[in-house]
Amino acid sequence: MMKLVYFDVRGLAETSRMVLAVGGEEYEDFRYPLKVVDMKTHNMVKEEFDKDKAEGKLVRSLNKVPYLEVEGVVIPQSKSIERYLGKKYGLMGSSDIESARVDSLCECIRDFKDLYQPVRKAENRDEAMNEWFTKTLVEKLRLFENLLDGDGYSVGDKLSLSDIVLYAFITQFFDNKEASMNATLISPKVRSVIDNVAKVPQIMKWLEDRPKTDF
Repeated sequence: MMKLVYFDVRGLAETSRMVLAVGGEEYEDFRYPLKVVDMKTHNMVKEEFDKDKAEGKLVRSLNKVPYLEVEGVVIPQSKSIERYLGKKYGLMGSSDIESARVDSLCECIRDFKDLYQPVRKAENRDEAMNEWFTKTLVEKLRLFENLLDGDGYSVGDKLSLSDIVLYAFITQFFDNKEASMNATLISPKVRSVIDNVAKVPQIMKWLEDRPKTDF
């Protein structure tokens, strides 16, 4: 049985959990306890994780999580895990070209997330957030729209990893989910992908049954 190791939050492991749900895989969803002391300063207590790290139990993942353990092999890095699972469950398109396109769309979303990080830390946070959700994200998604095939799928005519990554980005990544959804209003292809993934039975069941966490 595979083992996915992360903290007891959604964070960097949630997309992989969604992919595992789509794949119908039985796996161990191992979660280190995480107590938030101060979110603004990222002050968190993670005693069990720190203990395992000090004892050298996490060296095969460079003392970081998430990692996926498969047949005794440790696969670190969230994006590598997502790609491995995407390939395993047939979510990387129907050809090498489609696979590359799926991968490139996922990397575009990674760029968007990186672009957002300074916004979270801005001194004039309210103003920066408004600018992000009403202008920057809207424009990025409008450009991203040109890379999508449409009809509910980002690549080809079936569910792919990039569909799930886009869905997770818009519906799970941001605290202000209403604002992130509103940013998709002038990007009908983006919105159709999100709406389509939201109807996938395995995704619906995972969202209903998953552990309740702060973030």
